[in-house]
Amino acid sequence: MGKFDEIKMLELVKVEDPDSEGALTLIFQENKKLQIKVVNGKLVSEFI
Repeated sequence: MGKFDEIKMLELVKVEDPDSEGALTLIFQENKKLQIKVVNGKLVSEFI
C-alpha cells in the first residue's frame, strides 16, 4: 500500500464522477487528487 501513503489519514473532500476525462477523481485535503479509470479492461489509479 506504499503507493497510497500520500493520502493516508487525509479527509476525502470531493468526488468528481465522471470528471472531464470520464474517470473518477477523488479529491482529498491538501488538494491531493487520485484519479481512477479503466484502461484496457483494468483499473488504473494515478495521482494528478
